[in-house]
Amino acid sequence: MRNDEQIRSLFEKVCNDDMQAYNELYLALCNRLLHFSAAIVSSFHLAEEVVSDVFIAIWQKRHQLTHVQNPAVYLYVITKNLSLNTLRQQRRHLHASLELLDISALQIAPDAESGMISSEVSGKIEAAIRSLPARCQLIFRLVKHDQFSYREVAELLNISPKTVDAQLTIAIKKVTETLRFDLSGEVAKSYLHLDS
Repeated sequence: MRNDEQIRSLFEKVCNDDMQAYNELYLALCNRLLHFSAAIVSSFHLAEEVVSDVFIAIWQKRHQLTHVQNPAVYLYVITKNLSLNTLRQQRRHLHASLELLDISALQIAPDAESGMISSEVSGKIEAAIRSLPARCQLIFRLVKHDQFSYREVAELLNISPKTVDAQLTIAIKKVTETLRFDLSGEVAKSYLHLDS
């Protein structure tokens, strides 16, 4: 889960040459950016290179980034752009877009080790989410797992906030319907954050 204040604070310190903050920022976001990139490039190996390039670029341009208002969104946008560039280089003959997502890289369901749910229920949630179209899954993950606002997701994916809302509504409805018979209403409601 994202902590905007912590990320913003670390990012500001990075802009002021703080290598320790740079390392902490990397640790805070690396795994999520890796999965996000892997969903686009269909390779964790390539995604590791992309995320590495993202953080190298951040360090190299740190003095020019003091204007960045939302560092988490900024890092996701850079990751998306570098991932799409990498994909274009890998598939010169194909049109690279977010419609070609590798949905298997989008690990969305909470893990059973967190204690919130059993591994069986976690598997059912993951299966329900994977039954969604790729873009719908990505939007669901960014809003419900990574806690981006609709506006931030819209900015990141170059779509309107209304599209984000519509896709999220579809996702929640389909996942809830799929899980209705397998989960108690409270567990499903708690995981899907339907109260928010």
